[in-house]
Amino acid sequence: MSCVAQSLLQRLPCAGQSSERFEFAKGTQTLGQKLYALSRQAFEQLLQLAQSLFATGQSCEQVLELLMPA
Repeated sequence: MSCVAQSLLQRLPCAGQSSERFEFAKGTQTLGQKLYALSRQAFEQLLQLAQSLFATGQSCEQVLELLMPA
């Protein structure tokens, strides 16, 4: 599970627009960087939820049904 999570996190784009690059050079966090950080945090929490469900003995089908209800 951690290998899959790491692979997915590495695939997320992190490049800002050209105007954001100048703000980054000034030492301020850009909107794109904030959004990227929030996305990573939300995804990490989702993975932690899945990990805890598997730790309690839930099957793959049960976890997937919880994460992606029909």
